[in-house]
Amino acid sequence: MKTRFPNLIRHLSIIALSTLIMSLSSCSSNSDIPLETNYYLLNSEYIAKKSLNINKTVVVEVRELPAYLHQPHLVMQLNTHQLHYARFDMWAEPLQSGFTKALINELNLNNKHIQFVTDEFQLKDDNVKKLVVRVDYFHPSTASKVILSGVFWRENNQQQYRVQQPFFFELLLNEDGYTHAIAQMRQLVSVMSASILETNY
Repeated sequence: MKTRFPNLIRHLSIIALSTLIMSLSSCSSNSDIPLETNYYLLNSEYIAKKSLNINKTVVVEVRELPAYLHQPHLVMQLNTHQLHYARFDMWAEPLQSGFTKALINELNLNNKHIQFVTDEFQLKDDNVKKLVVRVDYFHPSTASKVILSGVFWRENNQQQYRVQQPFFFELLLNEDGYTHAIAQMRQLVSVMSASILETNY
């Protein structure tokens, strides 16, 4: 009788310890389940231009984006010198491609006589007219706004019109979340295209 109790206590201790380990393992495995990743498009739709009264074609070239925008994760500016990359919020396509599509879409929708195209469009005219855009900053910030800035210029094969025109646009963020921020970023592209058309075409 004297040896049963220590053995019984030892067995109960082993069972309790095993149960605790299994419980902790279960909690650990649940915490390792990744959160759902969200994917976003800057240009979510394409609206074909209705007017066919085209008398000029311009190739739109968006130069390589800054290195900090050269990855799929969405970016948030925290302060003057610090950026934060979202872990579970990503672009569904390269931002350079989405920006180019959005800009061309807006330029074509808001003019009657010019056809804006990508450089994939094979023009027979030797004097190819170009609109070249360099984006320097394009992101939301914790200051509740989104910004778009850079320079653009016009050029052709004769190297004319190479005068850089800087641009800077910003819009306020009235809601939380990346969905609203991206909608405002898309609106900035629209504002930029309207400015280009008003001052250059």
